[in-house]
Amino acid sequence: LAQVSFGLKGSEAFIVLLAHISLCSKDTLTCIDMLGTLKTIFWPSDRREAPVVATTMDNLDAKNRRARVQNVKAEDYPTPEKYLEGAEIPTFYSFQSNLVADEDLVPGMVRVLEVDKRLTLPTRTHIRFLVTGQDVIHSFAIPSLGVKTDGIPGRINRINTFIQREGVFYGQCSELCGTLHGFMPIVVEAVSPETYAAHARKWYKE
Repeated sequence: LAQVSFGLKGSEAFIVLLAHISLCSKDTLTCIDMLGTLKTIFWPSDRREAPVVATTMDNLDAKNRRARVQNVKAEDYPTPEKYLEGAEIPTFYSFQSNLVADEDLVPGMVRVLEVDKRLTLPTRTHIRFLVTGQDVIHSFAIPSLGVKTDGIPGRINRINTFIQREGVFYGQCSELCGTLHGFMPIVVEAVSPETYAAHARKWYKE
C-alpha cells in the first residue's frame, strides 16, 4: 500500500488509502496501521515525539509519589499588616463555659450536659456563628437547632441559624478531640429579643 501511494499524487493516494481502509474496516488493527501510514505521508514530522510511558502499577507506587508533610500551627499564620502597624484590635465580649461537675449539680440540671455559663441568644433573629479551634479539631454541634460545624485551627467556618422559640438547647463537641472529648457540652438559652437586649447591655457595660 505504501509503494502504491508514493507513486501517486496527493489526492489520488488519499483516495487509494480510503479505499483500502473501507475494504478492511472489519480488521481494526489493519485500519489503525493504514491511518498511521496516511499520517506519515501527508503530515511528515521531523520532530521526535517523546516516548509515552504506560501507566502501570509500578508507576503508582508510593515511592514515586511522596507526599510533602508539614506541621502548621495557628501561630504560624501571618498577622495582618494593619495590626503590625499599630491598628486597634477590635474587642468583643468573651467568656468561658465549663462543665458542671457532678458534685455541683442541682435538681433540674442535666448531667454531663450542663455548663456554668450558658450562651444567651435572641429568638426571631438571624444568627451567624464563626467557629474555629485553638488546639485540635473540634465540632460545634447543637442537634436540636440543626447546627453542626467543625472547629479547625487556622480556619474559620461559618454557619447560620434562626431560633423561632424560647428555650434551652443542649449540644456538645461531636469530634473525637482527645481524652476530655466527652466533657465538652454546649448550652444555648434562647430568650426574647427584649430580654437579650437587656442582658447584652449589662454584660457589655461591665
